[in-house]
Amino acid sequence: MPLHKRLLKSATTQSFLAWLLSLFIRFVSLTSRKTYQIAPEAEQYMRGQDNAIFAFWHGRMMMCPTIEPPKRKMHVLISFHRDGILISKVISHFGEATIAGSSSKGGTAAVKDIVRALKAGDNISITPDGPRGPVQIVQIGIITVAKLTGRVILPVTFSASRHRRFKSWDRFMLALPFGKIAFCVGAPILVSREADDTVQEQARLALEMAMNRLVETADGMVNA
Repeated sequence: MPLHKRLLKSATTQSFLAWLLSLFIRFVSLTSRKTYQIAPEAEQYMRGQDNAIFAFWHGRMMMCPTIEPPKRKMHVLISFHRDGILISKVISHFGEATIAGSSSKGGTAAVKDIVRALKAGDNISITPDGPRGPVQIVQIGIITVAKLTGRVILPVTFSASRHRRFKSWDRFMLALPFGKIAFCVGAPILVSREADDTVQEQARLALEMAMNRLVETADGMVNA
């Protein structure tokens, strides 16, 4: 087993690494020139006036904790995988909670926890192409949650002018300091509680297209 995987098995090492990563994210945020493009319909959710389901691609998650809306607790759906545990520890340094589960394991319990959190007025973050892809393809689970709860889905993304892309399935974007970072938040998508399979598929496609358009917009903003 590679050394980095053996190290990640240690809870102490994981906690220390998570702390370092959280510091790095804060450093990148502090040293970057940030711009924002927020749809007018999304502003009430970004101000914490109402709660929502926040959707961002797995490969564009790094800087999202830095724009968490105020006043409401954020719960992030995380897989049971070792990488998921590390992510959970990192975002805890930003005051975010986690709900463990995925489409392949713990899905039913996770949905119950998500519904409970949303009904309590908290926010939820989901990577709808996680935990294993296909990359930037929305899975139906987030649409199901929106239908069950009546809460809107907000597409969110970021891009960075200075970054590295991992050779992982999600092409993870590692933002680097001293560059430009653009955050984009799209208009909310509402899924009716009466939505049938056809309407849910339409909502899934609409979310997928909205999220991919936001990625293109954010990339263009930092490269202008």
